[in-house]
Amino acid sequence: MKSSWLLATAAYFALQLGAPLITLPNGWALVGGVLLSTLLFMATLLWLVFVWAAESERAPWLAPLLLVGGVAVWWAWGWLPKLLGWSHAHPPTELAFGLYRAMHGYLLMMVAVGLGATLSKLIREKNLLAPIIPFAAMVDMLTVLTPGGFVKQVMEKAPEIAERASVAVMAAPNAPEATARLTPIAIIGVGDFIFLALYTACLIRFGLRVRATMVGLFLALWGYLGLVLWGLPALGIAPRLPALVPMALVTLAINWRSFQLSRQETIASVVVTTLALGIIAWLFTRGA
Repeated sequence: MKSSWLLATAAYFALQLGAPLITLPNGWALVGGVLLSTLLFMATLLWLVFVWAAESERAPWLAPLLLVGGVAVWWAWGWLPKLLGWSHAHPPTELAFGLYRAMHGYLLMMVAVGLGATLSKLIREKNLLAPIIPFAAMVDMLTVLTPGGFVKQVMEKAPEIAERASVAVMAAPNAPEATARLTPIAIIGVGDFIFLALYTACLIRFGLRVRATMVGLFLALWGYLGLVLWGLPALGIAPRLPALVPMALVTLAINWRSFQLSRQETIASVVVTTLALGIIAWLFTRGA
């Protein structure tokens, strides 16, 4: 497991630091580079979450350590630009800033996985995942899509907070130059990693279809990311989509046969999902 963690970490930093150094001509070469970089990066993120979540199941002390230690180091890391005297007048080198940004995202993921794996201990049986997973997806829809949702308010009033609570992925800039570089943008929120770690830890603990779920999540999130980065902007639609929705659909679809729900549990799952959808619809009609 240690070797897997080291390989996943090395791949993460190599992509974060190396991809932006690549300059590609506009056209199919740039499109291919963006697709490949996002594919590799999504695979690396899922790999890191899987490794940390799996190890937290083997060592119960690891999840709280990732959470508490990650918060402490992440907080200290945030002071680094000030300590080094970075400013508009004295900007850091491209490599130094890239390393700072990459480590920021890495520590953020560590905290999120620690919290998700810790919360997963509250789920004592696999059947509880049936109502919990869709409920989390509905809450994510509520915070992201409703007019007065938390994510929308933060993006409008404090975009710097949203950026600090997100992990950067690779995307092509919108500039019309003949050549362009792959530019990291903050797009994957910390909440996505919390629930991804929670799901992964539960799948491992209850002996569900872990590898099939990881493959399904990779394909779904890669396509979802492409929709957010290119599909919706091309249609003039604000690229705000809740990532927990495809995560919930994939996780439930692949593992549904593993659940043995009683009549009461089936009713509870339907009620929870219906209630969450009703709350979201009510907020939309109110124009909150």
